[in-house]
Amino acid sequence: MVQLVLVIIGVSSIHAARLLATSSFHLRIGPVGAVRVVLAIQGTDTLPMTHVNGFYFVRSINPGHWQVLVRPDAPYKDQRYDVTVTPGGDADLGEMRLAQ
Repeated sequence: MVQLVLVIIGVSSIHAARLLATSSFHLRIGPVGAVRVVLAIQGTDTLPMTHVNGFYFVRSINPGHWQVLVRPDAPYKDQRYDVTVTPGGDADLGEMRLAQ
């Protein structure tokens, strides 16, 4: 029984340490109705960002350099933003306005 408890504690510790090493970032993009899709890109990984009331966010990502690709409807143009997130960090990118 003691061995089982020690194994459970060990596995839980590994998962907890991994969760502490993940990062996230969020931003607001305006005008809200013009945005079609927002993607977070790191190397070959591409993740769609979750949208809630004009805010876009992505959670549980690897720390490091990311790009945010915003694909709006016409007459606005696609835009890319560079983001660097630290391990366990939550980067607030503020508000980004779309250019025509």
